[in-house]
Amino acid sequence: MCRYMLVVLMLAIPVLPAAAKDLKVIATIKPLYSLVASVMGDKGNLDLMVKGGLDPHIYRLKPSNIRQIHNSDVVFYIDPDMETFLKRIFKRNYGSFMAVPMAQQKEINLMPYRTSKVWYKDVVDDDETHSEGENDLHVWLDPANARRMVQVIEEVLSYHDPYNRLTYIENAQKTIARLYAMEEEIREKLRPLREKPMIVYHDAFQYFERAFGLKSVGAILLRSDQNPSAKHLKVLKKIARERNVTCVLGTPGAHPRIATVVMSGTKAGFGVVDPLGVYLDTEPDLYFKMMREMTQSILDCQNKSDIFEDMNKLD
Repeated sequence: MCRYMLVVLMLAIPVLPAAAKDLKVIATIKPLYSLVASVMGDKGNLDLMVKGGLDPHIYRLKPSNIRQIHNSDVVFYIDPDMETFLKRIFKRNYGSFMAVPMAQQKEINLMPYRTSKVWYKDVVDDDETHSEGENDLHVWLDPANARRMVQVIEEVLSYHDPYNRLTYIENAQKTIARLYAMEEEIREKLRPLREKPMIVYHDAFQYFERAFGLKSVGAILLRSDQNPSAKHLKVLKKIARERNVTCVLGTPGAHPRIATVVMSGTKAGFGVVDPLGVYLDTEPDLYFKMMREMTQSILDCQNKSDIFEDMNKLD
């Protein structure tokens, strides 16, 4: 673990310097950028690494990214197994930046991947099949984790830039208060759906589900590079009917045609949820907008959508 230069939270704050330090900070993904920006405010320089709609799992470092990292003071990221492109950078001993893996911080709630056959392929040598005990790293979708992340961000920024410590503390407190209010707002909106099971395209939402008392009963895509088998779809179709599934949740770019197979004979709807905020502007409010948009998509998904009828007409 030492190779990743884990953040060490100091017991004492250094003496304030004569002038503020112009911090150079990087956040890897949009939700994390949003939380860092909320704490930093107008202090220092913050940049986003994985821009646009790119997937952090398959992102490839550019030479400009490497220069960006080694010119920075702090790099906030989720985990080496989420942003795998960072591993080769952190193996080297040059550069004075501090790398802060959020999923490895104390008091972050980690959940293991779901490993039953409705979530993953029953193939022993499948490299993409998660082994028992391997953790799901979509930790930011739990507001409690987001609050803890804000605390870590404040502590790290205050250590590197003690001149602006009071600003970081104040901004962190305001952000945490907003997170509590948002969590209560979403919980009230989703309360009626607690007994209404869903099926998801990809198993990326269990932190959100657990935080708000929702439940999903299976995933359509078991591998990112392969369509589901007819056998798997048959199993999901049976589950959908027996469990009275009310919604199938896709991710950006997911085509609803496969969902029509699984959901035929049910009253389920189709919705798209974006756990990375791919289509949202990169700003401090992104995290809050992303969580509220996910909530609204789940609410809208409960009624059978005309999209299924339109897709059936094409067959």
